[in-house]
This record gives sequence, C-alpha cells and structure tokens, in this order.
Amino acid sequence: MKKSLNANELYYRRVTTAVGVAMLVFLLLVNGMAVMMELIAFLLPYLSFSREGGTAVYQVLYATGYLLSFMLPAAVLKSRIKHYGYLYHPMKTDIRLSPHLFSIVVGGIVLIWTQAYINAGLVSIFDYSSFSSSVLWGETDSHTALDVVIQFLVGAMVPAFCEEFLFRGAILENCLPFGRGRAILISALLFGVMHQNAEQILYAFAAGVLLGIVYERTGSVWNCTFLHLVNNFLSFAMMLMADKLGGRAPGAMNAALEAGLCMVGFVCIAFLVVVFSERKQHFAEGVFGRSVPASDAYASCPVSPQRAFKLFLSFPNVLFFVFSGLQILVLIGSAILPLNLFLTSTV
Repeated sequence: MKKSLNANELYYRRVTTAVGVAMLVFLLLVNGMAVMMELIAFLLPYLSFSREGGTAVYQVLYATGYLLSFMLPAAVLKSRIKHYGYLYHPMKTDIRLSPHLFSIVVGGIVLIWTQAYINAGLVSIFDYSSFSSSVLWGETDSHTALDVVIQFLVGAMVPAFCEEFLFRGAILENCLPFGRGRAILISALLFGVMHQNAEQILYAFAAGVLLGIVYERTGSVWNCTFLHLVNNFLSFAMMLMADKLGGRAPGAMNAALEAGLCMVGFVCIAFLVVVFSERKQHFAEGVFGRSVPASDAYASCPVSPQRAFKLFLSFPNVLFFVFSGLQILVLIGSAILPLNLFLTSTV
C-alpha cells in the first residue's frame, strides 16, 4: 500500500516537482536556442553585415537566448509553486554586498580553482579535455578589442547573472524550508548536471555548493553573483592570455602568482569559517522573548532523508536527469569514437 504523505512531505514533493518542471523547460529552451543559433550562424554570411556587425548581432542574439533560457524557467517555477497553493519565496536581491566580500571572492576563487585542478586530474584519465576544448568550447576567435568585450559580456557576465538568479535565487531559496544543507545540495546538483558536460559536472557541483553557502549566509544573490562573475572573468582572461601568448607564458611567474593567491585565499577561508559559523538565522520570538539562533540543521518543514530522496525522484526530475545524461553520453561517445572527427570539421 502506498504510504500517504504528511503536510511537509507533500509540500516538499510539490516544490521539487515544480523545480523539475522548470529544469525541463530549461532543457527545451537551451537546446532550442542551440538549434536557432546554428541557423542564425548559417544565415548571417548572406546578410548585409560587416564581420564586426555580424559578430555583434550573433552575440547579442546568443546572450538574449541564454538569458531567456534561465529567466523563463524561474518564472515557470514561481507559477507552479503558486499553482499548488504555496507561498513562493522571492530571491534575496537586496543591494547588500557583504562587508567580507573581499575574503569571499579570494577564498572562493582559491576553493574553486583547487577543485578545478582535482577535476582536471580526473578528466585527464579519460582524455576528454582535448575533445571538449575543440568541440564543446570551440576555438578562441578574438581579433579586435570589440570581440574581446563582446565575448566577455556573453561568456562571463551574462552566465554569472542568469545562473545565480535561477539556481541560487529561485531554486535554493524555495528549497530552504526543507533545510539549509538540502537546499544547497539540490541547487548544486542541478547546477552541475545543467552543464551537460562530463568535464564540468563535478567542478560545477562543488562550485554550486560554495555559491549556495555564500548566498545563504550573506542573504543576497549579489554576493554569489559577484564571486561567480570574478571567477568567470579570471577564467576568460587566462584563456585569452594563453591564446595571445601561444603557450609562451612564463611558468615561474604563474606559479608564484598562484602560490601567493593560495596563501591569501586560505587565510580568507579560515576567517570566513569563523565569521559564517556565527551568522545563523535568529528567531525573533524565542525563549522568554529573546532572539534564539537556529541550528544549521534546522528546517521549518522537516522531511526525513530517506523520504526526501524518494520524493525528489518525481517524474519531471527523473526525466531531466535522463535527458541530461543522454546528452552527456552522446558527447562522451563523440569524444572516443571517430564521430568526433566529423564534429570537429563541421562545428
């Protein structure tokens, strides 16, 4: 006999189902955008655009499509939660940068880069990086300063805003009633799988956990957005530098800079551990009218771990993971089969 759901479990089931529906809409939009951009790329040479004009038109349309691919699922999530009769929790968008933003950015960058190195070591076992560099990411094509600016806006700034607003501001925020840790893990898992790239899943998941902690502890989406943006900017700058120098960058200088950054970063991390451990949610009406701090494990709508896992596997969520997994497998197959020769010649 099927076990009936209590009020908290029903709430959890419906919210996570709404999240799954939003992620399916995301998949539909992002794949539809990919097809549309291929069509636009094919048509642009036949239109009366200069090279710079054609590049600008393509990138603006790409940025618009990318923006909609994240903003519309957030709207769908809001609509579905309200459809079920529950309160939708809007993202914390107060323009309130943390006084510890420097430590958050430097410490966060060091943590992200550390696990990026670990991830790169794991990926190298499967010889997947060379394929992803040429097929998934494409070759760097920066001829002018305008190209560089446009590529930064489209490849670094737009993703930082879009991804944080959906995964931290919408998904994590509306999963917080079921516990801080659970909300962070759900948003990070979906954030990792969303990239649909075996090379990025673990890396993005770990980064998603860190960004989720920053969002929850600072109480504003702008802090994790700024960290995300700086990370994207540094990655973009390093790729651009490597492309311009053609592998002639001084290794000793890079090693010294990374070592110095790591030393400062680990000091920042130690500082943030102390600061964030003291910043807990407080109840205004506590014992004898006093403010009482809540435990990190506190959930206003608790659901047992076993039940939470089973209830999370609703049909929309399973469908999202299946479709994403199939796309990942297709790309992996393309990396290890002769098909990658065909893809490399046509992309």
